[in-house]
Amino acid sequence: MTDGDVSVKVCIRVRPLGAREVIDCCRVCTNFVPGEPQIILGSDKAFTYDKVYDLEAGQSEIFKSSIESLVDSCFDGLNTTILAYGQTGSGKTYTMGTQFDECIRETQRGMIPRAVDHLFDKILILRREAQEAGKIPPEFKVTAQFMELYNEEILDLLSPSGEAKGKKSNLKIHEDAGGEIYVDGMSTETVADSNEVLRCLQQGALCRTTASTDMNAVSSRSHALFALKIHQTRTVPTNEEEGDAPAQEFENLTAKLVFVDLAGSERLKRTGATGDRAKEGISINGGLLALGNVISALGDEKRKVSHVPYRDSKLTRLLQDSLGGNSQTLMLACVSPADRDFMETLNTLKYANRAKNIKNKVVVNQDKTSRIINTLREENMRLQQELMEYKMGQRSGEEGTYSDLFTENTMLRADNDKLRLRIKSMKEAQDSKDETLAELRAKSLCAEFTASGETDMTEMVQGYIKEIETLRTQLLEKDSAATLRTPRQKGPPTSRLSMMATPSTMMNDSINEVIREAKCDLEKTMAKRSKLEHMKDAEQTRVDNDENKENIEEEEEEEDSEEEMDCENNFINLEDEDEETIGEIIQNH
Repeated sequence: MTDGDVSVKVCIRVRPLGAREVIDCCRVCTNFVPGEPQIILGSDKAFTYDKVYDLEAGQSEIFKSSIESLVDSCFDGLNTTILAYGQTGSGKTYTMGTQFDECIRETQRGMIPRAVDHLFDKILILRREAQEAGKIPPEFKVTAQFMELYNEEILDLLSPSGEAKGKKSNLKIHEDAGGEIYVDGMSTETVADSNEVLRCLQQGALCRTTASTDMNAVSSRSHALFALKIHQTRTVPTNEEEGDAPAQEFENLTAKLVFVDLAGSERLKRTGATGDRAKEGISINGGLLALGNVISALGDEKRKVSHVPYRDSKLTRLLQDSLGGNSQTLMLACVSPADRDFMETLNTLKYANRAKNIKNKVVVNQDKTSRIINTLREENMRLQQELMEYKMGQRSGEEGTYSDLFTENTMLRADNDKLRLRIKSMKEAQDSKDETLAELRAKSLCAEFTASGETDMTEMVQGYIKEIETLRTQLLEKDSAATLRTPRQKGPPTSRLSMMATPSTMMNDSINEVIREAKCDLEKTMAKRSKLEHMKDAEQTRVDNDENKENIEEEEEEEDSEEEMDCENNFINLEDEDEETIGEIIQNH
């Protein structure tokens, strides 16, 4: 695991119904969603957490799934806090294992004994693996502290002077230069194995303040903190090499493993506490209220509070690293399933739900020398990489790593593109000029045809002139390319001219051939034109002859019709004369 912001993990454990609750016919008011970390209180109040353990969950299951990985992270120099919270009689002390009982079964062992066994088993495994690999085995030093907070007084449960029994203490809470909270004057026991740790746990449990109330026969009347500090010295490889293997150096790491068993929140009406028990309950509730304010300030995003009231209580002051500080924190919220504890269970679930939003800033705890060495090594690696980049022509900036060669190539490409655009524009301008020149030449050459009435030859002449200009441009380009491809050699300049003679001669032949073809096409066109003119003349002659013939026929027809008319008139005149003659004869007779 690496440095960074880590959220507080929250797990819910629901204990089974107690004997008194069964006798009082209490009903279970909690339900669970199969396969989901969700608990439903009553009929409509649902809460979701990182883990939810039902009535059948055992101690081993809770340790394996939630706590074992946190204990392993201590070997990487990360602080860990396991916090048990809940109402009185909800099973916090049983879950944590801070009570002392020689007759306890293996399945009922709490989180502290299991974590201690796993811690020292892991130490043995790391040493054995290092020896098998031929490395220097890591060295460990583990120290233990056990304290309780009773009526806002810090009591040392491992003190040989018996201060815990007198309930008087001059222990003070301080903060070192690195921001770590510690208690000045607290007894520290160096432990070598799990048995010595359990002996310290036994000694402190016997000195812890407990009393009987109406809700719990053995009720804890104080908040208990059991802390293990692990000092580790191990070898780590470096980037430097000694022979065939990388060089090794020593690294010092420290980590704290803290178990917190909070006293249960309680209502005086239900516990029936009076006298000292009532004062203890008030003090317990006051500390839990201050803890709730700290959780609200850290976890409530809507409030956006800049000040966190750690100094309102010694409990919150001791837990400053665990809530919002340098620690991985797991809250085990223990609740009762009985319906008569419905309100206490609801308050506990709401309390735990706010804690999910807390973000802790976890960092690896290295000693100052190791931290400086690592910083210098990282700086050395960075400088070496930068030097290598300079040698390779690379630079590192805000936009990332880039190369001088790459930048130069990019600039050259940009210049090349600009030159290509310029050449293209110049070529277009040259083509435009060539077209204009071709048109002018065509007009000058076609002036003779225009004078003689040959205006239809302009387009053909323009096409041939354009083709000639194109061939001339290709000739210039090939001459330039031949000049660039010709290597510079020692000798007279005639060799270069002789090498360029071939493409020029070929282009001149092509131009002459185009001119010849143009002349042939002109001659053919003129011949066709003269032939068409002869054909037009013949056709015109034929048409004129036809028209003359038709005129003659029309004249002949007119003459015939006139003769017929004269004949008819003569005949009519004769008939009239005959009739007159006959009439005269008749009259005479």
